[in-house]
Amino acid sequence: MRRERSQEKCTQSGTGSGTLFIVGVPIGHPDDLTVRALSTLRHVDLIAAKNPQSTQALLSHHGIHAVVTTYDRNNAAEKTPVLLQRLKQGRDIALVSDCGMPAVYDPGRVLISAASKAHVAIEVIPGTSVVVAAAALCGMDGDSFVFEGRWAGGLRHMTHRLHSMRAESRTMIFLPPSKTLPTLLSLILHTLGNRRVVIARDLTKDTQTVVRGRIRTVLARDSFHNSRSQITLIVEGMKGKGKTARGPA
Repeated sequence: MRRERSQEKCTQSGTGSGTLFIVGVPIGHPDDLTVRALSTLRHVDLIAAKNPQSTQALLSHHGIHAVVTTYDRNNAAEKTPVLLQRLKQGRDIALVSDCGMPAVYDPGRVLISAASKAHVAIEVIPGTSVVVAAAALCGMDGDSFVFEGRWAGGLRHMTHRLHSMRAESRTMIFLPPSKTLPTLLSLILHTLGNRRVVIARDLTKDTQTVVRGRIRTVLARDSFHNSRSQITLIVEGMKGKGKTARGPA
């Protein structure tokens, strides 16, 4: 496999370190794993996974037998030196999230940064991403969009964040917990106006549902009962200079 080497690495004596593979995994449907990702997961010495149970289920689906270790927000600081030492010993390690791309709302950046500073080879194996999938699905402007990540916390915190986004003209992508979605939609209606939104539940899974419309209409017709769904919320940006995007209910 092609391996990245920094200029500093190339000037050294060439002690053979392993490679850190940043591997994208499906956001829902297990068959969305790429051919290259399959090959990588089959051949690495170790898989560092945010959620080993989810990763083992994915590996089993594809008939892959591999050693998996936990790497998550709770142990990233202590696990990074251990994994880095394995890499320096010549072991190849795949870093995976529970879904999508590592480091996108994920603690992977800690290990990636440490590997980079240690001049360890790093390869990215791109895969599905909920952000890109949402940008494609929504039918809004995909030339420029902003990923706003998770939206949780208290009412005051969310309100403050939304006020800072009133002039945002780009399409906005949120990953709110399902239970906070009605509150967030109401806050967006009050703060940004009656914007067009797309709500995708469980993207790419058999249970996927997509709701489109303006916020007031969506709030009136949707009960938001399923608190276990994975929600992706796409909100249109401000339309027109100095004008909040509004429209008929």
